[in-house]
Amino acid sequence: MIARALKLQLDAGASTPFIDDEAIPGWSIGAVEAIRQLGIAGGRGGNRFAPNETVTRAEGTVMLLRMLEHN
Repeated sequence: MIARALKLQLDAGASTPFIDDEAIPGWSIGAVEAIRQLGIAGGRGGNRFAPNETVTRAEGTVMLLRMLEHN
């Protein structure tokens, strides 16, 4: 949603440096990499993105604030 709101260019063939990159759905990998490169989402400890875990309120707030700062 953040990548779409910022109207970012997405690379359909992108990959990420996260160790759980293969768990990130193919339809979203370009968006994940785009917001990672902007510093909006940095993943979790151990260089994991954790695509199947729920985002905490704090994580969501930080990402929204970073998105607003970018804009």
